[in-house]
Amino acid sequence: MRATIWTTVREAMAHSGDARGGNSGLHRSLPWLEAEEGRISHGQTYICAAGALASCYPVPHTAVHRTYATWDIVCGSPVTELILQAPQPQREAAEAELASVRSHLPAEATDTLAVITPGCVFPGVSLPSEVNIDNLGALIGAVEAHAQDLGLPVVEFGHLRDDTAADRALHKTLRARGYSAVTVGADAVLDTSPYTDLDAYFSGFRSHRRKVMRKERRLFEGTHATVRVSGPEGLTDDLATLQLARYRQYGQQADRDAVQDRFARAARIPGLKVLRADAGEHSLSAPAGPLGFIAFYEDHKTHRILTRLGAFSGHGAAYFNIAYYELVAYATRVGDMHIHYGDSTYLAKTIRGCSLTRLTSYFRATDESLHHVLSRAGRLRTALEEQQLARATSEGKIR
Repeated sequence: MRATIWTTVREAMAHSGDARGGNSGLHRSLPWLEAEEGRISHGQTYICAAGALASCYPVPHTAVHRTYATWDIVCGSPVTELILQAPQPQREAAEAELASVRSHLPAEATDTLAVITPGCVFPGVSLPSEVNIDNLGALIGAVEAHAQDLGLPVVEFGHLRDDTAADRALHKTLRARGYSAVTVGADAVLDTSPYTDLDAYFSGFRSHRRKVMRKERRLFEGTHATVRVSGPEGLTDDLATLQLARYRQYGQQADRDAVQDRFARAARIPGLKVLRADAGEHSLSAPAGPLGFIAFYEDHKTHRILTRLGAFSGHGAAYFNIAYYELVAYATRVGDMHIHYGDSTYLAKTIRGCSLTRLTSYFRATDESLHHVLSRAGRLRTALEEQQLARATSEGKIR
């Protein structure tokens, strides 16, 4: 089977047809992938074969964008943060294992070809609903050959889910080809279809949890906030200031130009909405001005709301009211939507009704010794992530 390689998604889809599967949705569309070109790396390629499409991005160890950098994923700050959350008896052993892995895994050995969909927690491969395993293997082989041509020693398939039979076939094929599976988090998803409004959402929780949530709600109401939803024009300069502060708070490398670039790219994708809240002039608990915002896409084809950008002031009630309660209220008005909240702060999300969809990334190094160390590092992150997911799932059920 012949695979073709294109340097832009517009060329790939024009010559190979729309390779998206029926459930792929907005995040695998031409506008989404085209808007992301040039952000993750200076170049990208799209490999097409038998109705499937893989979006590939070179991520050298010197890349500024670290989300998909192999060394960071298996040895970097996400792992150290997970260790800090582990129970004390396990912490020392995990710290020692991480130090040992780092001593055997130089970052410069981990230049990577990442198969991803930037800007969301969905995989970088679009598959037809009926998947031929031989064709799938040929597609992966073409990705590996392309990585070799580029001189990249590691191939990464990021953020695989198990939503469909096609997804599960991809998992199976990668494992059969010797890839190491690493749990890198979970997508927290809130199904709003059972609720007619915000009160109905609140009523689904036990008395104690409901009291906490209503207290958060009263704090927000005390700001006399004005809440409004707009289109892309809602990504204004004052929100860029909030977004930059949030990036810096979490240690991300960014400046105002980078934030404006993110805003401009997001605005190019159809369906963008901006929900923002501003404290009233007579508020005693917050200064007048923006309390925060969340930007998201309505993907009616797949009944998804995909959160994309967001930042919040220091007011104690801003985050949960804007990102959850106001967004939930909006989703109930739209009807029959699943809100995808992404891959962090699991417990805060599960106790507010979210379920967790595991995200698995696969890594394979051409050098056997390098692959062995990558696998070892992956096992450490997987163990830490699975512990967090189990805790969040268990405690989230008691709500």
